[in-house]
Amino acid sequence: MKTILCLAACLLASSAAFAQNADIFGRPLPAQKHTRVFGQEIAYYDMGAAKAGEPVLVLLHGYGSQADVDFGPSLPLLAKHYRVIALDQIGAGQSAKPLIAYRVQTYVDFLAEFLRTQGIMHFDLLGESLGGWTAAAYAQQSLTSGSTFPKPTRLILEDAVGLTVPENVLSSNAGVHFSVSTVGDVVTGLRAVFYNKSWITEEVARRRFITKLAADDAMATSAFTGNPAVRGEALGEKASSITIPTLVVWGAQDTLVPIATGQAFAKAIPQARLVTVDESGHIPSLEQPQKFVKAVEDFLSMK
Repeated sequence: MKTILCLAACLLASSAAFAQNADIFGRPLPAQKHTRVFGQEIAYYDMGAAKAGEPVLVLLHGYGSQADVDFGPSLPLLAKHYRVIALDQIGAGQSAKPLIAYRVQTYVDFLAEFLRTQGIMHFDLLGESLGGWTAAAYAQQSLTSGSTFPKPTRLILEDAVGLTVPENVLSSNAGVHFSVSTVGDVVTGLRAVFYNKSWITEEVARRRFITKLAADDAMATSAFTGNPAVRGEALGEKASSITIPTLVVWGAQDTLVPIATGQAFAKAIPQARLVTVDESGHIPSLEQPQKFVKAVEDFLSMK
């Protein structure tokens, strides 16, 4: 009995260490910081340092994910030249998960309040997938006359949804990788987002399963997909009012949100620039961090 108890304790300790302060490939990340927004705890990474007069780069992860998954490999690279803040959005990762009817406006409002509480008024905004929807909606609203939202200087949309309603997410049979219950579910989800399937090792699947269990976000993701109000939040023609410099960066082999959506975003937003990342699926910042960061840095260095 003592041997069994000892083994169980060792496994639990190993799992706890396995999940902390690293991306899903096991590469180290700093500890997250924590703040309260609308009375709810928000976890976030704050890395690097902004040069005098340079904006902070704020990152928003995708649906059913968290900052260390979508951006983990890219964060240290970006932090070499920028101050980078990557949030676990409300209802995700290590942030609070109140029982509310999540919608895009929920994420927009929490982002605005986070920026206010942190005193961040000069920033660029980058969002991946659902984070891209949130980032675009936030930018559009912040640029509306009379808005009190802090205004981003530039916008980056990574394999974003939300120009139209993404039926593959807002459906009764949405992908199992968003509400996983087995390691097999995790593998199915990873196969949906990676182009290079060799990245999907046993260790990566175990690590992602551990972080997903720790996030305990199934109720929040289900609340979002089941909320009919989300269907009225597509950007549509409002995208044309996004007048700040915009980069649309896309995985060339994204089968979850195909490149046609990126092309539509680039056409809808005035003077938006489209860059594709070859040999990448739905999350270039995860699968091709070097190429992704170069695309971002090239855009941010443009005068």
